[in-house]
Amino acid sequence: MAQEVQLQSTSSGVHYILFGLDEDAVASFAIQIYLEKFGARIVEWFETLGIGFVSFLGADIWIHNSDEVERNNFYDEQKYSEIGIIINEEPHLVKILDSLSINTSGNATIGQWEITQIIIPESLNHPHGMYSKIPKGRFEKREGILYAEFLRNMKTTDSTIRSLEALSGEPLRGEVAYMIMKNTDTEQIKLYKVTVDMTQSKV
Repeated sequence: MAQEVQLQSTSSGVHYILFGLDEDAVASFAIQIYLEKFGARIVEWFETLGIGFVSFLGADIWIHNSDEVERNNFYDEQKYSEIGIIINEEPHLVKILDSLSINTSGNATIGQWEITQIIIPESLNHPHGMYSKIPKGRFEKREGILYAEFLRNMKTTDSTIRSLEALSGEPLRGEVAYMIMKNTDTEQIKLYKVTVDMTQSKV
């Protein structure tokens, strides 16, 4: 008859975990453990101190965005800024996505955003949904604002994403859309406003 056995664990907090069993108990079990120096972790606290923006992880204090540490560097790993935007103005109307403007800080080389994903959900007219993106090079800066036209549906033919259809596919249209913006700069970048120009679709 199977018997439930409670395991208790102790850890040095550094390299290993020990499990203890009652000496009179006989059990067969498998344990899978994934350990890495900077693997899964939980940050205990974030705070702004006189020395800057810091976080506490384990027994260490980490300083972020200082003169010695690049912006978006967390625990010796360089990250990027990513923002999700929901486009759902007048969600009962089918709209064509025409163009996009981004009001952000930076200059010709700093503050360059790219749209890594534009996702429009499935519908009766478009059972595969729609998908597209806008690379950095498609943006033009005028009077401090980045402008770009939306590219076409990269799933025009079927559910497969095809790069050529970004230029030759059908226009992006739908009731709502989800867009992901990405910036890989290590300088401080401020995002002030994102504007999406749309027209009502007749289809």
